Parts: sequence; C-alpha cells; structure tokens
Amino acid sequence: MVRILGTCAALALLLVVSFPFARDAYHRYQVAQRLKPLMNDHDQAAWRDWSGDAVSFGRSLYARCMLTNGQNAIACEPYKVAIQ
Repeated sequence: MVRILGTCAALALLLVVSFPFARDAYHRYQVAQRLKPLMNDHDQAAWRDWSGDAVSFGRSLYARCMLTNGQNAIACEPYKVAIQ
C-alpha cells in the first residue's frame, strides 16, 4: 500500500515539475508553425540555433521587418499575428 502511494506521489510530482516545460515546448511549436511560412532559409537556421523563447524570436523578426519596411507596414502584419 505504501509503495503504491509512493509511486502515485512520485508520478504526481513528476507531472507538476514537467508541466511548465511541456507547455513551453508546445507554445514554441505553435509559434514556429505560424512563423514557418514567413521565414527564409537564413531565418530558419537562426531559429534552430535560438535558445530563447519563440515569442522573442518572432519579435526580433517583426522588428527587423519594421526597420526594413517602415513603421506599421502592412508587410509586417503576418509577423505581428504570428507572435500573438
């Protein structure tokens, strides 16, 4: 009985500890799927090497687009939508 309760407690603790990591990985996947059609080969290579979160990478792409195309450019709208 004690062994079963200990196993259940260990599994519950494992779930609690792993939940934030799984949630972050899923969010990174979602943002990556929205950004993928907008990225060129250079951006995709930078994404693979990116160690930060997905939204900050999207913000950097959005900022670069704004510098290239001007403030509030329509061409940058897909980046803005992808990081929301």
